Amino acid sequence: MKVNLFWTYIILFVCQISTVCGQDPDTNTKKVESFNGLFALQVGIPTGDMQEAIKNNMGNAGIGAGLILLSNPATWGTKNKRNSPLRVGIEAGYTYYGRFISEVNINGYDGDYKTSYGIFQLNALVQVRPPVSEKITPFIELLAGGNFYISTIKENLDLIETSLGIENFDIESYSSASFNKGLAVGCYVGGHQKADAVRLALRASYNRGGNINYVVRNSVVYDPSGNRLGYEVGEAPANYFMVQVGIGW
Repeated sequence: MKVNLFWTYIILFVCQISTVCGQDPDTNTKKVESFNGLFALQVGIPTGDMQEAIKNNMGNAGIGAGLILLSNPATWGTKNKRNSPLRVGIEAGYTYYGRFISEVNINGYDGDYKTSYGIFQLNALVQVRPPVSEKITPFIELLAGGNFYISTIKENLDLIETSLGIENFDIESYSSASFNKGLAVGCYVGGHQKADAVRLALRASYNRGGNINYVVRNSVVYDPSGNRLGYEVGEAPANYFMVQVGIGW
């Protein structure tokens, strides 16, 4: 249902972009835009298949931040620079999906260990949009890159230990990566009267990735044979929606 609704939004955005581009504004009367970007807070919403890898107390959602940098290919070179409906660039961001506490007995001593985990995304993207900024500037993007699952296991210090300046340290870390591809739609709102103005930015994307390996929740145990902490590793596809709200330029 969510996927069907997302595709409906994409069709509506394509129609909106076509309408705006079809108005053929005089692009020579506005400053040529060489670079655009977006910085936003984001919420990651895993699909059903991916939720097995998350299992947190936040409705299986995650929170984070992302940055997008875009360049106008029609401004490359020294001559004939102009506005165009095409942008190319990169997207980078991190989404924190939570943590879990494991009570582990090591040679008769009980200790709590905290496992935190999240996903770093890095994508190349192509954006299609109206050639010049309007009051509401819609866009649609194709993206491809990678998802990088990152987890760390640390001692879980209490408030007193933290206040005394005792530092916890990474005991174990685990990561995996998978290919990612997806579609995004969004818009910039306001700020069109002034060149390089900061505007409200809204963006939603659907990311469909390959399988990632992850640390199974509450599986951390002490392995006496190796004198180290061990854990179970699971596998799940990195398929998720991303909703972003921030500033654009």
